Amino acid sequence: MVASAVAVEGLSLQVGAFALQDISFSLSAGETFVILGPSGAGKSLLLETLAGFYRPARGRILIGGRDLTDAPPEARRIALMFQDYALFPHLNVAQNVGFGLRFSPRRSGAEPVGALLKRLGLEHLAGRKPARLSGGEQQRVALARALAMEPALFLFDEPLSALDARSRDTLRSELKTFLGRAGVPAIYVTHDQLEALALADKMAVMSNGALLQVGTPSEIFNAPASEVVANFVGVETVLEGTVLSVSEGMAAIGIGGRILHALANDAAAANASVLACIRPEDVALARTTHPDSSVRNQFPARVTAVAAAGPLFKITLDAGFPLVAYVSKQSYLELGLVSGVALIASVKATAVHLIGRAAPP
Repeated sequence: MVASAVAVEGLSLQVGAFALQDISFSLSAGETFVILGPSGAGKSLLLETLAGFYRPARGRILIGGRDLTDAPPEARRIALMFQDYALFPHLNVAQNVGFGLRFSPRRSGAEPVGALLKRLGLEHLAGRKPARLSGGEQQRVALARALAMEPALFLFDEPLSALDARSRDTLRSELKTFLGRAGVPAIYVTHDQLEALALADKMAVMSNGALLQVGTPSEIFNAPASEVVANFVGVETVLEGTVLSVSEGMAAIGIGGRILHALANDAAAANASVLACIRPEDVALARTTHPDSSVRNQFPARVTAVAAAGPLFKITLDAGFPLVAYVSKQSYLELGLVSGVALIASVKATAVHLIGRAAPP
C-alpha cells in the first residue's frame, strides 16, 4: 500500500478563542486540498499548526511518511504563502527566489534560480524590486521562491483575497496551472466558493474548528452532508419534509401541500423527516408547463423578489414553498421577471438532494 504524501490524524488543540477538533485527512502527491469556511472557522490555525507554529494537544502530522508532529518549522519543508506574499522589499526578484534555495534539502543540486525564473516566465524581471511588480508578478515570484525550497507541502492562506475580481480570476488560473505542474501536495484555505471549485481536487467545509464534510467538489456542492454545509456552499433552498413513499429509486417528499420528487438515498426511508436541498442553478423557469417534459417536479409559482447577483439574477419564488432560482440576463428579460409574475418552476428529481434529520419530538 502506497503511503499518503500528507496524513493528518486526529489533530486537536486550543489557542485562545480558536480550536481544532479532531482534524483528519490525507493527500496524495500533487493533490490540492481546498478547505472552505467562514472567518473564524480555524482555517489559518490549521495551516499554522501544520507549519509548526503550534504544537497540537493530540494527533499526528505525517509528511512524506515522516512524523513531523513535534518537528520545528525549519525541519518540515513546508512553503506557506500569505495574502501579501511576504517578498523582501530590499531584494530583487532573482535574490528573493534565491533565498528559497537556502531551505532546499539538496542546495547545491537544486534547480538554479535562472531556470526557476524561466519556468514561471520571470526571467525578464530578475533585476526588479517587488515595489515595481504587479500583483500577478509578485505572486509568481513568491511561487518561484517557494518552489526553490523543494517543499514537501504547499500551504496557501487566502493569497488572492485582497485582489480585485479581475486579478483574482487571472491569478487563480495561473495558480491552478502552477500546482498542476509542480506535483507537490497543497492545502489552500478560502471562504470563496469560486476559488474552491476552480482549484480543488479534494475539498472540505470547516466550521468551529471541525471539518464538517470532506469529499470531491461535486460531492460537497451537490450532496452536502448537513444543513450547515448546504447553506455555506450556496444551496439557497432547504425545505423540511417527510418521505411519503419510495419506489424504483425515487422518493416522494411531502412539503406542505406539495409533493416533491427526489432521487432516493440513505435518508429516504418511509415516514422519515428530511431536508430537501435544491441549488438555485437547478431551477428552470417558464411561462407555461411542458406536458411532454420528463421533469417530475413542475410547480405553479409566483415571483416574490428579484435581485441582481453579478452576471445573473436571483429570483425568489412562492411555489407553495419558498424557492430560489438563478437565471441569465436573457431569461430575465424574455420572461419579464418582476415581482408578482406567475410562472412554472421546474426541478429535476436528480437535482434534489435529501439530508436525513431527527424527527420532531
